[in-house]
Amino acid sequence: MIYTKQEWFTPAEVAIHNTASDCWVSLNGKVRNLTSWLQDQFRLCKCTKVCSCAVKNWYCGDDCVEYCSCFKRGYAYCDAKRLAMTILAYAGKDVSHWFKGDEWVHYTHPIVGSRTEYLQHGHGYRRPVVPSTLWRPVINPWWLDEKNVVGKMTERTRPIRITNSLTGSSVTLEVCSEETIYQIMMRYLPHNSHMLSYTWRYLGRGISYDKTLAENGIPDERDLFSDLALPENLHIPDLLLYYNDDLTEDPPKDDCFCRDVDCVLDRPEKCYKDVGWVLKN
Repeated sequence: MIYTKQEWFTPAEVAIHNTASDCWVSLNGKVRNLTSWLQDQFRLCKCTKVCSCAVKNWYCGDDCVEYCSCFKRGYAYCDAKRLAMTILAYAGKDVSHWFKGDEWVHYTHPIVGSRTEYLQHGHGYRRPVVPSTLWRPVINPWWLDEKNVVGKMTERTRPIRITNSLTGSSVTLEVCSEETIYQIMMRYLPHNSHMLSYTWRYLGRGISYDKTLAENGIPDERDLFSDLALPENLHIPDLLLYYNDDLTEDPPKDDCFCRDVDCVLDRPEKCYKDVGWVLKN
């Protein structure tokens, strides 16, 4: 089996990255890791500093403090950090409603009457509401930077039950509807490291590992249950795993071996290149 990096993410998987040191957001179907961008915004203050000395001269006293003009005007955070504070407030959430396509949503300002961008925490001095020569364009904005894209956001999640017919153990996973069976195997791998020796079947027939659940004829009947006022979890499709009895052993438990569910995303880079096992259909 060749390990593959996770391509699709569920809203629950994005929601756990909701801090300044681990900040993800979803935007227009893409999941973006803004942790490094956010730290850069908090680290640097681009505002013009004001000296605290009573007498302004070329030489400041030992007790001189440089004040940011934003704090002097009563703001709780630096003017250059307004967008960063907005992002942090929505960390782990979807921000697609901020944008129309690849650009910010615009509105007509009620006082000056100009068409301007709608920013949750207000405009900074570099991008004023009124037309001004102080306006500066954003260079390589985070919402257009492909370097911070870590994957895609699923349009819909669905539950799937995976039952090991040999041991009788059963696991219910929340998967993305766009994921193939092989990608679902990556999610199930922490629950069964000897997965190579099993054949996956649904209702007694084989399934194609390079197709999605829907393409394999495994329906998602939750909408039908909802229309009939029935619980959505009344029936969850069950994939059965049959042991092949191929006399193989578990793969070596090196750095690539997962001992818990969270380590699936934290494997070393070599695990995606050097592992040469081939999946059997």
